Amino acid sequence: MRNNIYENLYVEKVNSFNTALVDGDFPASGSYIDVSSFTHFAFLVAAGTLNSELTLQVQQAEAVDGSTANITSATATIAADDDNQWGVIEVEVAKMNLATDRYVTLDVAGAAGGDDYACIFFIGWNVRHAPVTQSANFSFHTLIAG
Repeated sequence: MRNNIYENLYVEKVNSFNTALVDGDFPASGSYIDVSSFTHFAFLVAAGTLNSELTLQVQQAEAVDGSTANITSATATIAADDDNQWGVIEVEVAKMNLATDRYVTLDVAGAAGGDDYACIFFIGWNVRHAPVTQSANFSFHTLIAG
């Protein structure tokens, strides 16, 4: 295995920056992520300006646009006054039902309207086969190594 982030850590930006989180609009159908090549994954959520309490729930599905089921205990709440705070919901893939569900998404509920902002990243690691192929929104990698 190579010893750098670019080849061992998969990162995908889940939502567009400066786009409000509106209840019912997130996640978008067809945006689910295949986790079958990782042993662990996480959603890193950086809250921006908030007016509402947000509930975050990791869900699993059988297809990229399939019906979802909550992953037990993979949830967090961001308070309306948690502006500029960030947190992580981490899941071991073995805790999922990979026989039927290998796709995940993050459901964001509770947003009252267009005044709640966050930046959400998906991170997958301990890949079964390196190097990982980065997502289409990946732009650059600079490595300084010995």
